[in-house]
Amino acid sequence: MATGISEPIEMPDRNIIQQLKRHDSMKKRMVYILVGFLFLAGCPQANADSASPKAVQRNGKEEFLLQEKGDKKEQRNDNATTNWDAIHAKYAAKKYKTEDSWELAWYKDYTGDSDSSPIDELKSMKIKLFGDSILYLNGKRLKVCRTVRDPFMYQRDALYYPSLTKYFANLGINIVKSVPVLLLQSTMKDVYSDMLEYIYTGKYLALYCRGYVGVYKYIRRKDQGLPSPTAHLVYTDADLYKDIDKEMSSKHAQQYNIRAYKRKLKVVAGDRIEEIQNGKGFDFVKLPSYKGFPIFVCLNYNADDEFLIFTYRNNSISIDNCINVLAFSSYNNEKESFAIFSDGTIYVKTVDGKKTHITVYRINDEGDFYELN
Repeated sequence: MATGISEPIEMPDRNIIQQLKRHDSMKKRMVYILVGFLFLAGCPQANADSASPKAVQRNGKEEFLLQEKGDKKEQRNDNATTNWDAIHAKYAAKKYKTEDSWELAWYKDYTGDSDSSPIDELKSMKIKLFGDSILYLNGKRLKVCRTVRDPFMYQRDALYYPSLTKYFANLGINIVKSVPVLLLQSTMKDVYSDMLEYIYTGKYLALYCRGYVGVYKYIRRKDQGLPSPTAHLVYTDADLYKDIDKEMSSKHAQQYNIRAYKRKLKVVAGDRIEEIQNGKGFDFVKLPSYKGFPIFVCLNYNADDEFLIFTYRNNSISIDNCINVLAFSSYNNEKESFAIFSDGTIYVKTVDGKKTHITVYRINDEGDFYELN
């Protein structure tokens, strides 16, 4: 049950603004969620600082807005005609290679003066770890050993340490009393490390790159299930549009008792926690659970229509574990739609002119989204 937090919502600071701008969870865009959070927190100055020139231009052109509304209505009609059952049948019949992997979950600039080029390095990092003793970073073999450090050195010298303690605390992991690390043994040079070691909890690994810290999570893909040919359609973006206009008006909402979720939700955003509720440009619905994790779908319509799909775990939803679907964009010609099936398979259809692409996601036993290839 979502209980939220008792403290009032703080206005987002520049760190969280930059985090939301740059976030690349599931290799999808997360830019537009920024607008919604700023509206929610009521921060006009932050809006002025972060609004794009395109958004400002749209506010000044009434005819453009009218055209945009017409385009959105057309997009809704297109989405409603998608044959998701046929798409599911096609992808349920495919063969997949499922291998566990380390995925970048969160990163932060902890110096304030770094350029953005380290982000590309962190995003492209290929990690393999064998027995907590052999670590491969982009093919470079490193000998390591697992140990625990006194936090004094980190408290004194590591600028990123306060943010990491908050980040891990939000995950229920305490690195304040002692710091679990992988100690480099095969070299005396830092290789994406700090002080010749990496903070490592077993499921999370922190790497360092020229003023940035990146936290990687071990994502389980193997033996997590595959699309089932007998699964049935549970919910789509077209359903959500109907249910927002009139609650439980879609066939699937009536079939699965899907209703608007009007209680407060705790949102984990890296090293920050916010509180969010239906209204002010956000509409949430709660879907049936999969593997014990309730699924929440949100329509953020503060700017272009954007759907956000979350799993609910640890009494919260997390921006670091979210599928972003941009239904309509003022910035390019892409249009996206989604469908969620009863076997935990989620499809995102991207249409760009005459080109159509389907991305397939699954939910593993820990509630993580992952892309199925």
